[in-house]
Amino acid sequence: MRMHLFHALLIGLVSAVVLAACGTSAPAPAAPASGGAAPAPTRDAVAKPTEASADDTMMSKRPAWFDIPLHDVNSGEAFRLSDLKGQIVLVEGMAVWCTNCLRQQRELVRLHEQIGDAAVSVAIDVDLNEDEALLRKHAERNGFDWRYAVATPELARALADEFDNKFLNPPNVPMFLIDEEDSVHLLDFGQKNVDYLVQQIQMYQN
Repeated sequence: MRMHLFHALLIGLVSAVVLAACGTSAPAPAAPASGGAAPAPTRDAVAKPTEASADDTMMSKRPAWFDIPLHDVNSGEAFRLSDLKGQIVLVEGMAVWCTNCLRQQRELVRLHEQIGDAAVSVAIDVDLNEDEALLRKHAERNGFDWRYAVATPELARALADEFDNKFLNPPNVPMFLIDEEDSVHLLDFGQKNVDYLVQQIQMYQN
């Protein structure tokens, strides 16, 4: 009987010690108070980079070759196609020996008599065997007073990359239009009359 009583007392004492130990254990960490340090972000919570604004992504459509220096044989002045920004520009690939080109340039005379300064013209001699002296005589002899320049090898390569080698064949009467926003529009190959050119200019006018 005494032995049973001793065992009961011993069990009670052990239980009391265990309960006391559990009562003094360290409390669980409390959640940070409002305004305290934020927990480390998870992968999903990491902010994504903001997308580029429309102004950043809609950068100038102008090709790099717009900035290739050219020399106007009529005025003797250096210029770049990029200097003509904000205007409608008709750029013709030509050569002095090309009779198709001559007919097209005579059509351009009639065009400018009709439209005035609604567009400007630039003739680029894409035959690299021709020089500025020959091109100047051609312009003077025919009374063509807009910008005339001999293509540099760099520009010729760029035009071929942009429009295919067909643009470097003057009898194709190659021509493109640069609109007021610096976008480039290849026009139909072959002879282009005044009505067609006026239609193209009006299409891209702001």
